[in-house]
Amino acid sequence: MNAPLVDFKSAMRRLTATVSVVSCTRDGEWFGMTATAITSVCADPPTVLVCVNGAAAIHNPLVESGRFCVNVLRIDQQEISATFGGKLKGRDRFGVGDWSLSFDGIPILTDAQANIVASAQKVLPFGTHSVIIGAVDRVLVSEKIAPLLYENGRYMRSAELASA
Repeated sequence: MNAPLVDFKSAMRRLTATVSVVSCTRDGEWFGMTATAITSVCADPPTVLVCVNGAAAIHNPLVESGRFCVNVLRIDQQEISATFGGKLKGRDRFGVGDWSLSFDGIPILTDAQANIVASAQKVLPFGTHSVIIGAVDRVLVSEKIAPLLYENGRYMRSAELASA
């Protein structure tokens, strides 16, 4: 039985997700997009999965370059999320936040919650998107854990549950 699209979208709004910006370069041009469809695949070997709409400006450059960074946003980086979610276009997006080029040529948000640099191992087209599976090459992690979350069309913050 297929669920109606409106029910599916309503269910997905209840799935709280960490907000990240996926970044890459191709021929010296920087590309980035806000994403919540990111998850670990396995720890041995360290692998991440990123879903990218085929119509997104980053799609072809990411697939062609085969290298990308998942920049996990902090709670105070809502403006970066909005910027890479469509508020600005192209290279102008990288004017918001503290970005630098890594030694291997990938844009890195220097004050992100975490940076996960990966090499695409497999690209699986599915519907309107591509599922990109990347082998993790390098990870940078901030000490304080305060990720930016997204739920039901709003930014959220995490909180510990009271002990029972």
